[in-house]
Amino acid sequence: MNYRQQMDKISAHVFSYTQLYYECAKLSGMTYNTMIVLYALRQMQPCTQKQIAIQCGLPKQSVNTIIKKFHNEQYVEFLQGNNKKEKLLQFTHEGKELADSKLQPILDMEERILQRMGKEESRQLEKNMAIFTHFFQEEFLAYKKSF
Repeated sequence: MNYRQQMDKISAHVFSYTQLYYECAKLSGMTYNTMIVLYALRQMQPCTQKQIAIQCGLPKQSVNTIIKKFHNEQYVEFLQGNNKKEKLLQFTHEGKELADSKLQPILDMEERILQRMGKEESRQLEKNMAIFTHFFQEEFLAYKKSF
Protein backbone atom coordinates (compact mmCIF):
# COMPACT_ATOMS: atom_id res chain seq x y z
CA MET A 1 0.00 0.00 0.00
CA ASN A 2 1.41 3.40 -0.92
CA TYR A 3 1.14 6.55 1.20
CA ARG A 4 -1.81 7.95 -0.78
CA GLN A 5 -3.81 4.76 -0.25
CA GLN A 6 -2.89 4.75 3.42
CA MET A 7 -3.96 8.38 3.83
CA ASP A 8 -7.25 7.62 2.10
CA LYS A 9 -7.92 4.88 4.64
CA ILE A 10 -6.95 7.14 7.55
CA SER A 11 -9.25 9.88 6.22
CA ALA A 12 -12.11 7.39 5.93
CA HIS A 13 -11.64 6.51 9.61
CA VAL A 14 -11.59 10.18 10.60
CA PHE A 15 -14.79 10.79 8.62
CA SER A 16 -16.43 7.74 10.25
CA TYR A 17 -15.75 8.76 13.81
CA THR A 18 -16.64 12.40 13.07
CA GLN A 19 -20.01 11.13 11.83
CA LEU A 20 -20.41 9.17 15.06
CA TYR A 21 -19.81 12.36 17.06
CA TYR A 22 -22.50 14.06 14.93
CA GLU A 23 -24.87 11.24 15.85
CA CYS A 24 -23.94 11.50 19.54
CA ALA A 25 -24.70 15.23 19.44
CA LYS A 26 -28.05 14.60 17.79
CA LEU A 27 -28.99 11.95 20.39
CA SER A 28 -28.04 14.44 23.12
CA GLY A 29 -30.32 17.09 21.59
CA MET A 30 -27.50 19.30 20.33
CA THR A 31 -25.95 20.29 17.07
CA TYR A 32 -22.44 19.02 16.39
CA ASN A 33 -21.02 22.55 16.70
CA THR A 34 -22.74 23.09 20.04
CA MET A 35 -21.38 19.81 21.36
CA ILE A 36 -17.86 20.65 20.19
CA VAL A 37 -17.97 24.11 21.81
CA LEU A 38 -19.29 22.58 25.05
CA TYR A 39 -16.53 19.95 24.92
CA ALA A 40 -13.81 22.54 24.26
CA LEU A 41 -15.07 24.89 26.97
CA ARG A 42 -15.11 21.98 29.42
CA GLN A 43 -11.43 21.28 28.63
CA MET A 44 -10.11 24.82 28.29
CA GLN A 45 -12.00 27.14 30.63
CA PRO A 46 -11.40 29.90 31.28
CA CYS A 47 -10.76 30.69 27.64
CA THR A 48 -11.72 33.09 24.87
CA GLN A 49 -14.11 32.52 22.00
CA LYS A 50 -11.14 32.83 19.65
CA GLN A 51 -9.32 30.02 21.45
CA ILE A 52 -12.37 27.80 21.13
CA ALA A 53 -12.70 28.61 17.41
CA ILE A 54 -9.05 27.76 16.79
CA GLN A 55 -9.13 24.58 18.90
CA CYS A 56 -12.32 23.31 17.26
CA GLY A 57 -11.71 24.51 13.71
CA LEU A 58 -15.02 26.37 13.74
CA PRO A 59 -15.74 29.82 12.31
CA LYS A 60 -15.57 32.56 14.97
CA GLN A 61 -19.13 33.59 14.12
CA SER A 62 -20.43 30.06 14.80
CA VAL A 63 -18.68 30.00 18.18
CA ASN A 64 -20.00 33.49 18.95
CA THR A 65 -23.58 32.46 18.17
CA ILE A 66 -23.33 29.41 20.45
CA ILE A 67 -21.69 31.39 23.25
CA LYS A 68 -24.34 34.12 23.04
CA LYS A 69 -27.02 31.44 23.40
CA PHE A 70 -25.17 29.88 26.36
CA HIS A 71 -24.79 33.33 27.94
CA ASN A 72 -28.47 34.18 27.46
CA GLU A 73 -29.38 30.86 29.08
CA GLN A 74 -26.92 31.61 31.91
CA TYR A 75 -24.65 28.66 31.15
CA VAL A 76 -21.51 30.78 30.72
CA GLU A 77 -20.23 33.96 32.24
CA PHE A 78 -17.66 36.43 31.01
CA LEU A 79 -14.57 37.31 33.01
CA GLN A 80 -12.11 40.12 32.38
CA GLY A 81 -9.10 38.91 30.40
CA ASN A 82 -5.58 40.30 30.13
CA ASN A 83 -6.80 43.55 28.57
CA LYS A 84 -10.03 45.56 28.31
CA LYS A 85 -11.04 43.90 25.06
CA GLU A 86 -10.38 40.28 26.04
CA LYS A 87 -13.24 38.39 27.64
CA LEU A 88 -12.70 34.97 29.13
CA LEU A 89 -15.48 32.42 29.36
CA GLN A 90 -16.26 29.96 32.04
CA PHE A 91 -19.23 27.83 32.97
CA THR A 92 -21.71 28.97 35.54
CA HIS A 93 -22.94 26.32 37.96
CA GLU A 94 -25.85 25.67 35.57
CA GLY A 95 -23.45 25.48 32.63
CA LYS A 96 -21.30 22.89 34.39
CA GLU A 97 -24.42 20.84 35.07
CA LEU A 98 -25.42 21.14 31.40
CA ALA A 99 -21.97 20.08 30.20
CA ASP A 100 -21.92 17.15 32.61
CA SER A 101 -25.38 15.94 31.62
CA LYS A 102 -24.84 16.31 27.87
CA LEU A 103 -21.21 15.22 27.63
CA GLN A 104 -20.80 12.58 30.33
CA PRO A 105 -22.31 9.74 28.26
CA ILE A 106 -19.91 10.60 25.42
CA LEU A 107 -16.93 10.94 27.78
CA ASP A 108 -17.79 7.58 29.33
CA MET A 109 -18.01 6.01 25.87
CA GLU A 110 -14.59 7.43 24.93
CA GLU A 111 -13.08 6.02 28.12
CA ARG A 112 -14.60 2.57 27.47
CA ILE A 113 -13.14 2.63 23.95
CA LEU A 114 -9.66 3.39 25.28
CA GLN A 115 -10.04 0.70 27.94
CA ARG A 116 -10.96 -1.80 25.23
CA MET A 117 -7.90 -0.76 23.23
CA GLY A 118 -5.67 -1.12 26.28
CA LYS A 119 -3.11 1.26 27.77
CA GLU A 120 -0.35 0.68 25.24
CA GLU A 121 -2.56 0.99 22.14
CA SER A 122 -4.21 4.09 23.62
CA ARG A 123 -0.83 5.71 24.29
CA GLN A 124 0.35 4.80 20.81
CA LEU A 125 -2.79 6.28 19.24
CA GLU A 126 -2.31 9.57 21.11
CA LYS A 127 1.39 9.62 20.23
CA ASN A 128 0.75 8.93 16.54
CA MET A 129 -1.99 11.54 16.35
CA ALA A 130 0.34 14.09 17.96
CA ILE A 131 3.10 13.27 15.45
CA PHE A 132 0.71 13.44 12.50
CA THR A 133 -0.68 16.78 13.73
CA HIS A 134 2.82 18.21 14.19
CA PHE A 135 3.91 17.24 10.68
CA PHE A 136 0.60 18.43 9.22
CA GLN A 137 1.15 21.85 10.87
CA GLU A 138 4.64 22.04 9.37
CA GLU A 139 3.38 21.09 5.92
CA PHE A 140 0.48 23.51 6.17
CA LEU A 141 2.77 26.42 7.08
CA ALA A 142 4.96 25.66 4.07
CA TYR A 143 1.86 25.39 1.86
CA LYS A 144 0.47 28.65 3.24
CA LYS A 145 3.70 30.49 2.39
CA SER A 146 3.22 29.60 -1.26
CA PHE A 147 0.19 31.92 -1.44
